[in-house]
Amino acid sequence: MENEEKPLSKLKFWSSNREELSERSDYPKIVLFSALFGTATSSYPVTVLSASLPRVAQDLGTTDDSVTWVLAAPLLAFAVITPIAGKLGDLHGHRRTYLASFLLGGVLALLTALSWNVGSLIFMRTLTQAATAAAGPSAMAIILSVYGRKERSKALGLWMAVVALSPALGVVTGGPLIEWLGWRTLFVVQGLLVVVALFIGAKTLPETQKQSDVSFDIPGALTLGIGVGALLVAVNRGIVWGWEHPVVIFSAIISPLALIAFRNIENKTKMPLLPPKLMAKPNFTLPIAVQAILQAAYMGAMIIAPFLLERRWGFRPTIIGLLMLPRPLAFAIAAKLGGTHDLDRGARRVSITGCLVFATAMLIAGVGAQQKWLVVFILGAGLAGAGSGYIRATIANTTTLAAGDQDLGVAGGSLNMLQMVGGTVGITLATAMLGTSTSGSRFMAIHLAAGITALLAAFLAARIKEPTE
Repeated sequence: MENEEKPLSKLKFWSSNREELSERSDYPKIVLFSALFGTATSSYPVTVLSASLPRVAQDLGTTDDSVTWVLAAPLLAFAVITPIAGKLGDLHGHRRTYLASFLLGGVLALLTALSWNVGSLIFMRTLTQAATAAAGPSAMAIILSVYGRKERSKALGLWMAVVALSPALGVVTGGPLIEWLGWRTLFVVQGLLVVVALFIGAKTLPETQKQSDVSFDIPGALTLGIGVGALLVAVNRGIVWGWEHPVVIFSAIISPLALIAFRNIENKTKMPLLPPKLMAKPNFTLPIAVQAILQAAYMGAMIIAPFLLERRWGFRPTIIGLLMLPRPLAFAIAAKLGGTHDLDRGARRVSITGCLVFATAMLIAGVGAQQKWLVVFILGAGLAGAGSGYIRATIANTTTLAAGDQDLGVAGGSLNMLQMVGGTVGITLATAMLGTSTSGSRFMAIHLAAGITALLAAFLAARIKEPTE
Protein backbone atom coordinates (compact mmCIF):
# COMPACT_ATOMS: atom_id res chain seq x y z
CA MET A 1 0.00 0.00 0.00
CA GLU A 2 2.94 2.34 0.56
CA ASN A 3 3.81 2.23 -3.11
CA GLU A 4 0.27 2.94 -4.18
CA GLU A 5 0.22 6.16 -6.15
CA LYS A 6 -1.46 9.02 -4.36
CA PRO A 7 -3.34 11.86 -6.01
CA LEU A 8 -1.07 14.60 -7.22
CA SER A 9 -2.53 17.09 -4.76
CA LYS A 10 -1.53 14.89 -1.79
CA LEU A 11 2.04 14.31 -2.81
CA LYS A 12 3.47 17.64 -1.76
CA PHE A 13 4.08 18.27 -5.39
CA TRP A 14 6.25 21.34 -5.00
CA SER A 15 8.53 19.68 -2.45
CA SER A 16 9.22 16.78 -4.81
CA ASN A 17 12.18 16.81 -7.17
CA ARG A 18 12.19 15.84 -10.84
CA GLU A 19 13.53 12.39 -10.13
CA GLU A 20 10.64 11.65 -7.79
CA LEU A 21 8.10 12.99 -10.24
CA SER A 22 9.58 10.94 -13.09
CA GLU A 23 8.77 7.73 -11.19
CA ARG A 24 5.05 8.46 -11.26
CA SER A 25 2.90 6.63 -13.79
CA ASP A 26 1.25 9.92 -14.75
CA TYR A 27 4.57 11.69 -15.27
CA PRO A 28 3.96 12.06 -19.04
CA LYS A 29 0.76 13.98 -18.22
CA ILE A 30 2.67 16.22 -15.81
CA VAL A 31 5.23 16.95 -18.52
CA LEU A 32 2.48 17.58 -21.05
CA PHE A 33 0.74 20.05 -18.74
CA SER A 34 3.97 21.89 -18.05
CA ALA A 35 4.87 22.15 -21.74
CA LEU A 36 1.29 23.14 -22.58
CA PHE A 37 1.25 25.96 -20.05
CA GLY A 38 4.63 27.23 -21.17
CA THR A 39 3.91 27.20 -24.88
CA ALA A 40 0.50 28.78 -24.33
CA THR A 41 1.98 31.81 -22.56
CA SER A 42 4.04 32.75 -25.62
CA SER A 43 0.91 33.07 -27.78
CA TYR A 44 -1.25 34.74 -25.11
CA PRO A 45 -1.42 38.25 -26.65
CA VAL A 46 -1.65 37.25 -30.32
CA THR A 47 -5.40 37.19 -30.97
CA VAL A 48 -6.33 40.10 -28.72
CA LEU A 49 -3.43 42.14 -30.10
CA SER A 50 -4.53 41.41 -33.67
CA ALA A 51 -8.06 42.45 -32.70
CA SER A 52 -6.67 45.70 -31.31
CA LEU A 53 -4.40 46.63 -34.22
CA PRO A 54 -6.64 49.50 -35.38
CA ARG A 55 -6.51 51.02 -31.87
CA VAL A 56 -2.75 50.46 -31.55
CA ALA A 57 -2.27 52.22 -34.90
CA GLN A 58 -4.35 55.14 -33.65
CA ASP A 59 -2.57 55.37 -30.29
CA LEU A 60 0.88 55.31 -31.89
CA GLY A 61 -0.07 57.58 -34.77
CA THR A 62 0.82 55.12 -37.52
CA THR A 63 -0.82 53.44 -40.52
CA ASP A 64 -2.60 50.09 -40.79
CA ASP A 65 0.18 48.81 -43.06
CA SER A 66 2.89 49.68 -40.56
CA VAL A 67 1.09 48.30 -37.51
CA THR A 68 0.59 44.88 -39.12
CA TRP A 69 4.35 44.48 -38.74
CA VAL A 70 3.64 44.09 -35.03
CA LEU A 71 2.48 40.58 -36.00
CA ALA A 72 4.45 40.01 -39.23
CA ALA A 73 7.95 40.86 -37.96
CA PRO A 74 7.79 38.48 -34.97
CA LEU A 75 6.65 35.73 -37.31
CA LEU A 76 9.69 36.46 -39.48
CA ALA A 77 11.97 36.19 -36.44
CA PHE A 78 10.26 33.00 -35.39
CA ALA A 79 10.76 31.54 -38.85
CA VAL A 80 14.48 32.29 -38.84
CA ILE A 81 15.20 31.19 -35.27
CA THR A 82 13.14 28.00 -34.82
CA PRO A 83 15.23 25.57 -36.90
CA ILE A 84 18.36 26.90 -35.21
CA ALA A 85 16.76 26.59 -31.79
CA GLY A 86 15.54 23.09 -32.60
CA LYS A 87 19.04 21.99 -33.51
CA LEU A 88 20.47 23.58 -30.35
CA GLY A 89 17.96 21.57 -28.35
CA ASP A 90 19.03 18.34 -30.08
CA LEU A 91 22.68 19.13 -29.31
CA HIS A 92 22.51 20.46 -25.77
CA GLY A 93 19.21 19.21 -24.38
CA HIS A 94 15.71 20.54 -24.96
CA ARG A 95 15.02 21.27 -21.29
CA ARG A 96 18.00 23.59 -21.09
CA THR A 97 17.05 25.29 -24.36
CA TYR A 98 13.40 25.63 -23.29
CA LEU A 99 14.23 27.24 -19.95
CA ALA A 100 16.79 29.63 -21.41
CA SER A 101 14.28 30.67 -24.03
CA PHE A 102 11.62 31.45 -21.44
CA LEU A 103 13.98 33.29 -19.11
CA LEU A 104 14.97 35.73 -21.85
CA GLY A 105 11.45 35.88 -23.30
CA GLY A 106 9.91 36.84 -19.95
CA VAL A 107 12.29 39.77 -19.50
CA LEU A 108 11.73 41.01 -23.05
CA ALA A 109 7.93 40.71 -22.79
CA LEU A 110 7.98 43.01 -19.75
CA LEU A 111 10.23 45.48 -21.58
CA THR A 112 7.83 45.49 -24.55
CA ALA A 113 5.30 47.29 -22.36
CA LEU A 114 7.65 50.31 -22.41
CA SER A 115 7.45 50.74 -26.22
CA TRP A 116 7.05 54.41 -27.16
CA ASN A 117 6.28 54.21 -30.90
CA VAL A 118 5.41 51.61 -33.54
CA GLY A 119 9.08 51.04 -34.38
CA SER A 120 10.04 50.20 -30.79
CA LEU A 121 6.95 48.01 -30.41
CA ILE A 122 7.83 46.04 -33.55
CA PHE A 123 11.46 45.74 -32.41
CA MET A 124 10.63 44.51 -28.91
CA ARG A 125 7.91 42.13 -30.11
CA THR A 126 10.39 40.70 -32.60
CA LEU A 127 13.07 40.19 -29.95
CA THR A 128 10.55 38.56 -27.62
CA GLN A 129 9.37 36.19 -30.34
CA ALA A 130 12.95 35.35 -31.28
CA ALA A 131 13.76 34.61 -27.63
CA THR A 132 10.77 32.31 -27.16
CA ALA A 133 11.23 30.63 -30.55
CA ALA A 134 12.96 27.67 -28.95
CA ALA A 135 9.92 26.93 -26.79
CA GLY A 136 7.87 25.37 -29.59
CA PRO A 137 10.31 22.77 -31.01
CA SER A 138 11.75 22.04 -27.56
CA ALA A 139 8.32 21.54 -26.01
CA MET A 140 7.37 19.23 -28.87
CA ALA A 141 10.58 17.22 -28.46
CA ILE A 142 10.11 16.94 -24.69
CA ILE A 143 6.51 15.76 -25.07
CA LEU A 144 7.48 13.18 -27.68
CA SER A 145 10.34 11.93 -25.48
CA VAL A 146 7.96 10.81 -22.70
CA TYR A 147 5.17 9.39 -24.86
CA GLY A 148 5.18 6.18 -26.85
CA ARG A 149 4.64 6.39 -30.60
CA LYS A 150 1.03 5.26 -30.42
CA GLU A 151 0.20 7.97 -27.88
CA ARG A 152 2.11 10.81 -29.51
CA SER A 153 -0.61 11.90 -31.92
CA LYS A 154 -3.17 12.30 -29.13
CA ALA A 155 -0.67 14.16 -26.97
CA LEU A 156 0.22 16.49 -29.84
CA GLY A 157 -3.48 17.03 -30.53
CA LEU A 158 -4.04 18.14 -26.95
CA TRP A 159 -0.94 20.32 -27.12
CA MET A 160 -2.19 22.04 -30.27
CA ALA A 161 -5.62 22.49 -28.70
CA VAL A 162 -4.26 24.26 -25.63
CA VAL A 163 -1.94 26.43 -27.70
CA ALA A 164 -4.98 27.48 -29.72
CA LEU A 165 -7.01 28.20 -26.59
CA SER A 166 -4.39 30.51 -25.08
CA PRO A 167 -5.20 33.33 -27.52
CA ALA A 168 -8.85 32.76 -26.67
CA LEU A 169 -7.99 33.29 -23.01
CA GLY A 170 -6.13 36.38 -24.14
CA VAL A 171 -9.29 37.69 -25.75
CA VAL A 172 -11.42 37.13 -22.65
CA THR A 173 -8.91 38.71 -20.26
CA GLY A 174 -6.99 40.97 -22.60
CA GLY A 175 -9.94 42.72 -24.20
CA PRO A 176 -11.10 44.37 -20.96
CA LEU A 177 -7.46 45.11 -20.02
CA ILE A 178 -6.99 47.01 -23.27
CA GLU A 179 -10.24 48.89 -22.80
CA TRP A 180 -9.46 49.89 -19.19
CA LEU A 181 -5.66 50.01 -18.92
CA GLY A 182 -4.35 50.07 -22.50
CA TRP A 183 -2.70 47.52 -24.79
CA ARG A 184 0.68 47.71 -23.00
CA THR A 185 -0.85 45.76 -20.11
CA LEU A 186 -0.93 42.66 -22.33
CA PHE A 187 2.84 42.39 -22.28
CA VAL A 188 3.08 42.84 -18.52
CA VAL A 189 0.66 39.94 -18.07
CA GLN A 190 2.52 37.86 -20.66
CA GLY A 191 5.86 38.49 -18.96
CA LEU A 192 4.49 37.39 -15.58
CA LEU A 193 2.94 34.26 -17.09
CA VAL A 194 6.26 33.37 -18.74
CA VAL A 195 7.98 33.64 -15.36
CA VAL A 196 5.44 31.21 -13.88
CA ALA A 197 5.92 28.86 -16.85
CA LEU A 198 9.68 29.02 -16.32
CA PHE A 199 9.27 27.98 -12.67
CA ILE A 200 6.93 25.09 -13.52
CA GLY A 201 9.18 23.92 -16.36
CA ALA A 202 12.27 23.91 -14.16
CA LYS A 203 10.38 21.82 -11.62
CA THR A 204 8.91 19.18 -13.92
CA LEU A 205 10.46 18.88 -17.37
CA PRO A 206 12.97 16.09 -18.09
CA GLU A 207 16.16 16.61 -20.00
CA THR A 208 16.35 14.98 -23.40
CA GLN A 209 19.30 13.11 -24.82
CA LYS A 210 22.15 15.41 -25.71
CA GLN A 211 24.46 15.17 -28.69
CA SER A 212 27.22 17.27 -27.17
CA ASP A 213 29.90 15.41 -29.08
CA VAL A 214 28.94 17.12 -32.34
CA SER A 215 29.36 20.72 -33.45
CA PHE A 216 26.77 23.33 -34.34
CA ASP A 217 26.49 24.30 -38.01
CA ILE A 218 27.13 28.06 -37.72
CA PRO A 219 27.60 28.71 -41.49
CA GLY A 220 24.37 26.84 -42.18
CA ALA A 221 22.50 28.83 -39.52
CA LEU A 222 23.76 32.15 -40.90
CA THR A 223 22.93 31.39 -44.53
CA LEU A 224 19.52 29.97 -43.65
CA GLY A 225 18.67 33.01 -41.53
CA ILE A 226 19.78 35.44 -44.25
CA GLY A 227 17.96 33.51 -46.97
CA VAL A 228 14.63 33.21 -45.15
CA GLY A 229 14.78 36.73 -43.72
CA ALA A 230 15.59 38.32 -47.09
CA LEU A 231 12.81 36.33 -48.76
CA LEU A 232 10.21 37.58 -46.31
CA VAL A 233 11.45 41.18 -46.54
CA ALA A 234 11.32 41.03 -50.34
CA VAL A 235 7.77 39.70 -50.41
CA ASN A 236 6.47 41.93 -47.63
CA ARG A 237 8.03 45.21 -48.74
CA GLY A 238 7.77 44.51 -52.46
CA ILE A 239 3.99 44.65 -52.29
CA VAL A 240 4.00 47.84 -50.22
CA TRP A 241 7.00 49.79 -51.55
CA GLY A 242 7.02 48.45 -55.09
CA TRP A 243 9.23 45.81 -56.66
CA GLU A 244 11.67 48.40 -57.99
CA HIS A 245 12.61 49.61 -54.49
CA PRO A 246 16.38 49.13 -53.82
CA VAL A 247 15.77 47.24 -50.55
CA VAL A 248 13.34 44.89 -52.27
CA ILE A 249 15.69 44.27 -55.21
CA PHE A 250 18.63 43.65 -52.88
CA SER A 251 16.61 41.24 -50.72
CA ALA A 252 15.29 39.40 -53.78
CA ILE A 253 18.87 38.87 -55.00
CA ILE A 254 20.35 37.93 -51.63
CA SER A 255 17.66 35.40 -50.68
CA PRO A 256 18.21 32.78 -53.43
CA LEU A 257 21.98 33.20 -53.21
CA ALA A 258 21.93 32.59 -49.46
CA LEU A 259 19.59 29.60 -49.77
CA ILE A 260 21.80 28.06 -52.49
CA ALA A 261 24.80 28.58 -50.24
CA PHE A 262 22.86 26.95 -47.39
CA ARG A 263 22.08 23.91 -49.53
CA ASN A 264 25.73 23.54 -50.55
CA ILE A 265 26.89 23.87 -46.94
CA GLU A 266 24.39 21.28 -45.73
CA ASN A 267 25.51 18.82 -48.42
CA LYS A 268 29.16 19.10 -47.36
CA THR A 269 29.15 19.49 -43.59
CA LYS A 270 29.26 16.44 -41.33
CA MET A 271 26.76 17.90 -38.86
CA PRO A 272 24.16 19.79 -40.94
CA LEU A 273 21.57 22.06 -39.39
CA LEU A 274 18.93 20.54 -41.67
CA PRO A 275 20.13 17.11 -42.81
CA PRO A 276 19.70 16.58 -46.59
CA LYS A 277 18.53 13.03 -45.85
CA LEU A 278 15.44 14.50 -44.19
CA MET A 279 14.70 16.80 -47.11
CA ALA A 280 14.78 13.76 -49.39
CA LYS A 281 11.90 12.15 -47.47
CA PRO A 282 8.48 13.04 -48.96
CA ASN A 283 6.76 12.47 -45.61
CA PHE A 284 9.03 15.09 -44.11
CA THR A 285 8.76 17.78 -46.78
CA LEU A 286 5.13 17.32 -47.92
CA PRO A 287 3.44 17.75 -44.51
CA ILE A 288 5.57 20.83 -43.84
CA ALA A 289 4.59 22.29 -47.22
CA VAL A 290 0.91 21.59 -46.53
CA GLN A 291 1.13 23.31 -43.15
CA ALA A 292 3.01 26.32 -44.54
CA ILE A 293 0.52 26.88 -47.37
CA LEU A 294 -2.54 26.47 -45.15
CA GLN A 295 -0.97 28.76 -42.55
CA ALA A 296 -0.58 31.46 -45.19
CA ALA A 297 -4.30 31.27 -45.88
CA TYR A 298 -5.20 31.09 -42.18
CA MET A 299 -3.10 34.06 -41.07
CA GLY A 300 -4.14 36.14 -44.08
CA ALA A 301 -7.79 35.65 -43.21
CA MET A 302 -7.18 36.21 -39.49
CA ILE A 303 -5.24 39.46 -39.90
CA ILE A 304 -8.02 41.17 -41.86
CA ALA A 305 -10.78 40.06 -39.45
CA PRO A 306 -10.33 42.96 -36.95
CA PHE A 307 -10.25 45.49 -39.80
CA LEU A 308 -13.36 43.91 -41.29
CA LEU A 309 -15.23 43.98 -37.98
CA GLU A 310 -14.21 47.58 -37.34
CA ARG A 311 -14.75 48.99 -40.84
CA ARG A 312 -17.89 47.07 -41.80
CA TRP A 313 -19.63 46.88 -38.42
CA GLY A 314 -17.91 49.54 -36.28
CA PHE A 315 -17.12 47.29 -33.28
CA ARG A 316 -14.62 48.27 -30.54
CA PRO A 317 -11.62 46.02 -29.57
CA THR A 318 -13.30 44.06 -26.77
CA ILE A 319 -16.26 43.15 -28.97
CA ILE A 320 -13.95 42.37 -31.89
CA GLY A 321 -11.94 40.04 -29.69
CA LEU A 322 -15.04 38.22 -28.49
CA LEU A 323 -16.33 37.85 -32.05
CA MET A 324 -12.98 36.33 -33.04
CA LEU A 325 -13.24 33.70 -30.29
CA PRO A 326 -15.01 31.03 -32.39
CA ARG A 327 -11.91 30.68 -34.56
CA PRO A 328 -9.44 29.58 -31.80
CA LEU A 329 -12.14 27.63 -29.93
CA ALA A 330 -13.00 25.61 -33.03
CA PHE A 331 -9.26 25.23 -33.70
CA ALA A 332 -8.73 23.75 -30.24
CA ILE A 333 -11.61 21.28 -30.46
CA ALA A 334 -10.61 20.19 -33.96
CA ALA A 335 -6.93 19.83 -32.98
CA LYS A 336 -7.85 17.43 -30.21
CA LEU A 337 -10.17 15.55 -32.57
CA GLY A 338 -7.60 15.43 -35.36
CA GLY A 339 -4.99 13.96 -33.04
CA THR A 340 -7.39 11.09 -32.31
CA HIS A 341 -8.48 10.59 -35.92
CA ASP A 342 -4.86 10.44 -37.09
CA LEU A 343 -4.57 6.91 -35.72
CA ASP A 344 -7.87 5.68 -37.15
CA ARG A 345 -8.18 7.45 -40.50
CA GLY A 346 -4.58 8.13 -41.48
CA ALA A 347 -2.55 11.27 -42.01
CA ARG A 348 -3.47 11.75 -45.67
CA ARG A 349 -7.22 11.60 -45.11
CA VAL A 350 -7.13 13.87 -42.08
CA SER A 351 -4.95 16.43 -43.88
CA ILE A 352 -7.14 16.54 -47.00
CA THR A 353 -10.30 16.86 -44.90
CA GLY A 354 -8.91 19.78 -42.91
CA CYS A 355 -7.83 21.67 -46.03
CA LEU A 356 -11.20 21.17 -47.75
CA VAL A 357 -13.09 22.30 -44.63
CA PHE A 358 -10.94 25.43 -44.56
CA ALA A 359 -11.56 26.16 -48.24
CA THR A 360 -15.33 25.83 -47.71
CA ALA A 361 -15.09 28.07 -44.65
CA MET A 362 -13.43 30.82 -46.66
CA LEU A 363 -16.31 30.84 -49.14
CA ILE A 364 -18.82 31.14 -46.29
CA ALA A 365 -16.84 33.86 -44.51
CA GLY A 366 -16.37 35.76 -47.76
CA VAL A 367 -20.10 35.79 -48.46
CA GLY A 368 -20.73 36.98 -44.91
CA ALA A 369 -18.20 39.78 -45.30
CA GLN A 370 -19.58 40.93 -48.66
CA GLN A 371 -23.23 40.84 -47.65
CA LYS A 372 -22.53 42.17 -44.14
CA TRP A 373 -24.07 39.08 -42.56
CA LEU A 374 -22.29 38.88 -39.22
CA VAL A 375 -23.54 35.43 -38.22
CA VAL A 376 -22.48 33.96 -41.57
CA PHE A 377 -19.02 35.53 -41.30
CA ILE A 378 -18.53 34.22 -37.74
CA LEU A 379 -19.66 30.75 -38.87
CA GLY A 380 -17.10 30.80 -41.67
CA ALA A 381 -14.36 32.01 -39.32
CA GLY A 382 -15.16 29.21 -36.87
CA LEU A 383 -15.04 26.58 -39.60
CA ALA A 384 -11.72 28.00 -40.77
CA GLY A 385 -10.31 27.47 -37.28
CA ALA A 386 -11.66 23.91 -37.29
CA GLY A 387 -10.12 23.08 -40.66
CA SER A 388 -6.72 24.48 -39.71
CA GLY A 389 -6.69 22.88 -36.26
CA TYR A 390 -7.81 19.47 -37.52
CA ILE A 391 -4.55 18.82 -39.38
CA ARG A 392 -2.03 20.21 -36.87
CA ALA A 393 -1.37 17.11 -34.79
CA THR A 394 -1.32 14.89 -37.87
CA ILE A 395 1.20 17.13 -39.63
CA ALA A 396 3.46 17.28 -36.57
CA ASN A 397 3.26 13.54 -35.96
CA THR A 398 3.93 12.62 -39.60
CA THR A 399 6.90 14.98 -39.78
CA THR A 400 8.50 13.76 -36.55
CA LEU A 401 7.99 10.10 -37.47
CA ALA A 402 9.79 10.74 -40.75
CA ALA A 403 12.63 12.51 -38.94
CA GLY A 404 13.19 9.93 -36.22
CA ASP A 405 13.87 10.44 -32.52
CA GLN A 406 17.40 11.72 -33.11
CA ASP A 407 16.15 14.76 -35.07
CA LEU A 408 12.99 15.72 -33.18
CA GLY A 409 14.22 19.27 -32.64
CA VAL A 410 15.14 19.68 -36.29
CA ALA A 411 11.72 18.40 -37.33
CA GLY A 412 9.90 20.72 -34.94
CA GLY A 413 12.07 23.67 -35.90
CA SER A 414 11.63 23.10 -39.63
CA LEU A 415 7.88 22.76 -39.24
CA ASN A 416 7.64 25.93 -37.19
CA MET A 417 9.95 27.83 -39.54
CA LEU A 418 7.99 27.19 -42.72
CA GLN A 419 4.72 27.62 -40.85
CA MET A 420 5.85 31.11 -39.84
CA VAL A 421 7.13 31.84 -43.35
CA GLY A 422 3.71 30.94 -44.68
CA GLY A 423 2.00 33.04 -42.02
CA THR A 424 4.15 36.08 -42.77
CA VAL A 425 3.50 35.82 -46.50
CA GLY A 426 -0.23 35.42 -45.85
CA ILE A 427 -0.33 38.50 -43.61
CA THR A 428 1.59 40.52 -46.19
CA LEU A 429 -0.56 39.55 -49.15
CA ALA A 430 -3.85 40.00 -47.29
CA THR A 431 -2.83 43.41 -45.95
CA ALA A 432 -1.69 44.55 -49.38
CA MET A 433 -4.93 43.36 -50.99
CA LEU A 434 -7.01 45.13 -48.34
CA GLY A 435 -5.29 48.52 -48.19
CA THR A 436 -7.68 51.09 -46.74
CA SER A 437 -10.73 49.60 -48.43
CA THR A 438 -14.07 49.14 -46.69
CA SER A 439 -15.59 47.35 -49.67
CA GLY A 440 -17.34 44.07 -49.03
CA SER A 441 -16.16 42.85 -52.43
CA ARG A 442 -12.54 43.39 -51.41
CA PHE A 443 -13.01 41.32 -48.25
CA MET A 444 -14.74 38.66 -50.35
CA ALA A 445 -11.81 38.52 -52.78
CA ILE A 446 -9.30 38.03 -49.95
CA HIS A 447 -11.30 35.14 -48.51
CA LEU A 448 -11.65 33.50 -51.92
CA ALA A 449 -7.88 33.77 -52.43
CA ALA A 450 -7.38 32.06 -49.06
CA GLY A 451 -9.79 29.31 -50.08
CA ILE A 452 -7.94 28.66 -53.35
CA THR A 453 -4.68 28.51 -51.38
CA ALA A 454 -6.22 25.85 -49.14
CA LEU A 455 -7.15 23.79 -52.20
CA LEU A 456 -3.47 23.82 -53.21
CA ALA A 457 -2.60 22.51 -49.75
CA ALA A 458 -5.21 19.75 -50.18
CA PHE A 459 -3.60 18.75 -53.49
CA LEU A 460 -0.22 18.32 -51.77
CA ALA A 461 -1.81 16.52 -48.82
CA ALA A 462 -3.12 13.87 -51.22
CA ARG A 463 0.51 12.85 -51.87
CA ILE A 464 1.31 12.11 -48.21
CA LYS A 465 1.99 8.43 -47.62
CA GLU A 466 0.89 6.51 -44.57
CA PRO A 467 3.74 5.05 -42.49
CA THR A 468 2.66 1.52 -43.48
CA GLU A 469 2.81 2.25 -47.22
